Amino acid sequence: MSKMLTVAVQSPEGQKRIQVSSSGKAEDLYKSVFSAFDLASMEFILAKDQKKKTLVDNSRIKSLTSLGIKHGDRLFMFPKTKTDVFKSPEETGSSSKQTAVVYEEDEVDKLLRKQDGRIERGRDNLHCQHNTNSQCVHCIPLDPFDESYLKEKQIKFMSFHSYLRKISGGVSKGKFAPLRNLSCKVEHTSRCSHQPYPQGICSKCQPSAVTLNRQPWRHVDSIMFENPKIVDRFLQFWRESGAQRAGWLYGRYEVYPEVPLGIKAVVSAIYEPPQESSKDHIRILTDPRQELVDELARNLGLVKVGWIFTDLVPGANGQVRNYRGADSHFLSAQEIISAAVLQNSNPNPCRETDDGVFGSKFVTVCVTGNKDKEIHMEGYQVSNQCMSLVKDKILVPTKDAPELAYIRESTDENYVPDVFFMEKDKYGNEIKKLGRPLPVEYLLLDVPVSSPLEPQSTFTILTDRNPFPVENRLLDSSLQDFNSFAKYVNQFRSAEFLEAVSDLHVLIFMANLDIIPLRPLMGPLLEAVRTGDREAAREWSYLDPWSNLQALIQASTMN
Repeated sequence: MSKMLTVAVQSPEGQKRIQVSSSGKAEDLYKSVFSAFDLASMEFILAKDQKKKTLVDNSRIKSLTSLGIKHGDRLFMFPKTKTDVFKSPEETGSSSKQTAVVYEEDEVDKLLRKQDGRIERGRDNLHCQHNTNSQCVHCIPLDPFDESYLKEKQIKFMSFHSYLRKISGGVSKGKFAPLRNLSCKVEHTSRCSHQPYPQGICSKCQPSAVTLNRQPWRHVDSIMFENPKIVDRFLQFWRESGAQRAGWLYGRYEVYPEVPLGIKAVVSAIYEPPQESSKDHIRILTDPRQELVDELARNLGLVKVGWIFTDLVPGANGQVRNYRGADSHFLSAQEIISAAVLQNSNPNPCRETDDGVFGSKFVTVCVTGNKDKEIHMEGYQVSNQCMSLVKDKILVPTKDAPELAYIRESTDENYVPDVFFMEKDKYGNEIKKLGRPLPVEYLLLDVPVSSPLEPQSTFTILTDRNPFPVENRLLDSSLQDFNSFAKYVNQFRSAEFLEAVSDLHVLIFMANLDIIPLRPLMGPLLEAVRTGDREAAREWSYLDPWSNLQALIQASTMN
């Protein structure tokens, strides 16, 4: 009599133990899984790892032994989707089929995956008693997630790639800690034997209760503005009008060596979309030029890395008021929800999840007053749990308390799972409380903001000439029209053409010109700006469209 094998099968709905004969075929395993999970069809696949690199074929011929399946193994079950494209053995060069799903990650993630990540310590002359070719506990490299090292360096959160190394280390290699995006919605499937909610609900479709935890990692570890002029130009609107302002941050993601396997968002420019604002509110409007701006940014090697907004109240003697902090709030519930909406719109590509995305690198910068009543920038991200709560529309702000959010009640249209958070009572005991209301501090991650000691500049920093007006500002000093463009261009000699056009606001205006369409011709110019190629920019200026535009500029200044 053949022995029985017991294997664990992990599905999106949970885990079950499956028993099958050790002499059985792969088809027998599939049938056992089908029965154990009460599936409606055989449209699923089994894999030995959560990345679906090694699949278990549903074969009548192959035995479990030949597939290397042993007692106590853990398998992963996935529904068959359009993204499950399988290569033939001829294509892969092996007898087993493999998935060809590929998620395009950011370049900085690809770089960090290649790094070892361990923290070199060097030989300790006091404690190390071995020769130079050996290592001991006093000098062996530390893991990038080592708690004592992070605490010593005052690093508040580990980097996301350090977190990935942490959960994928050890004997299990991450089998028992897969990355999954939280879902708070009822997901009615064919396995449910009842009518959709609200007519029915069961354990297969009901979302689990959520306990909020402080996220131990962050996707971006630092925000760096290339130079102070970028923010100073942005703040000029508030200085002139007294109204608040918001803008999109364009830049790039780079490796941040100050944090093990860290990432920093480098900001090169701020684009200000159409918006309505006053002294105490901002409302960003639909932008018909957003697609154009993103296209120009891509050709310049830039992406939208975050957003920035002001919350400045003038005080006496040129100072600003300070009312954000630990005693009140860092970001209000409404601001946190707005940040979560933007992070959900800009997800982080990640190959460790079935969805292909996990969290976001999109950052939030608030310009407000600090304790010294000076203008100060504070950077944030919201947690992945917060993103899910907002995505599923169950988190709302409270009316009078900016530091509190509220979890919606269930309705006939929308089932809302219980959301809890942990809080200490007056005796120091941790108690679980329902998130009605919910302190927003559980959802927030702070990110340091800085500028380099030696300013950098993707675009020209003008010190002795008037800058080009910024778009969408309803101020007399910031009107963008052909006359203002002509005045700006006439400040530069022909040899300084690259300096004249090395400005995101100038390039956006040029691409939008109706009088002479330049947008289809701007590819070589954008490449010249990106690389700082003065000769290539000058050659572009000799083209007929720009020469014709130059003649119009001269004519407008003569009138």
